Amino acid sequence: MESILFRIMNLKEFHLLEDEARQLEDAKEREFRTELLEKMFDTVLDAVTDYDVHVREYAWKQAVRELLNRGIAIEPVDRAEAVGQWDACFDSLVSPEAKQAANHYTNQFRWHLFSFELLPCVKEDAAKAAFDSMEKTELYLFFDYADECYLVKNAHLLTAADIEAVKGNSPLNYSDLYFFDPVRKWTYVKPHEEYCGPYFFQCDGNGGSDS
Repeated sequence: MESILFRIMNLKEFHLLEDEARQLEDAKEREFRTELLEKMFDTVLDAVTDYDVHVREYAWKQAVRELLNRGIAIEPVDRAEAVGQWDACFDSLVSPEAKQAANHYTNQFRWHLFSFELLPCVKEDAAKAAFDSMEKTELYLFFDYADECYLVKNAHLLTAADIEAVKGNSPLNYSDLYFFDPVRKWTYVKPHEEYCGPYFFQCDGNGGSDS
């Protein structure tokens, strides 16, 4: 969703007002107008940000509710256990030495394993097609920076397009999504970065480590 700030504010015109204020010869008036402009911008920015956050969260909740209404169910589970399984299945395949040797690699996000090509995954539309083609009944879902973790039931009803719709308005802490099947050892990851992913990786050779 496009930022509401850019939809309703003409920042070019605002900067022109700043230029006009800076060019005033009257120092007192120049300072007064500059302060007023700063207050005006901060006030408007705060209000627009609050509205933008509300609209995005509403759209996110609506997208989740639509999935639930279609029969997809989510059950809260222990995050530490689920993430530990993910790390054991996938992160453990890459040695600390390989991570250190990767130029600019950081473990800030788990999906960097794929964006830095430390694991041979499939990407973008191919990843979406792989996800949609997989047999799935239950999947784990967790996020990099949210405490929640879920077991997704009736996962055969979930598509890559559904994930795109949910991610499009996800709050920041929920904007890196990790779906995985610990039995069949595959994962589908949708990062918050628009130019990265999604990624699909499976340990048995379908976009995985044995390919």
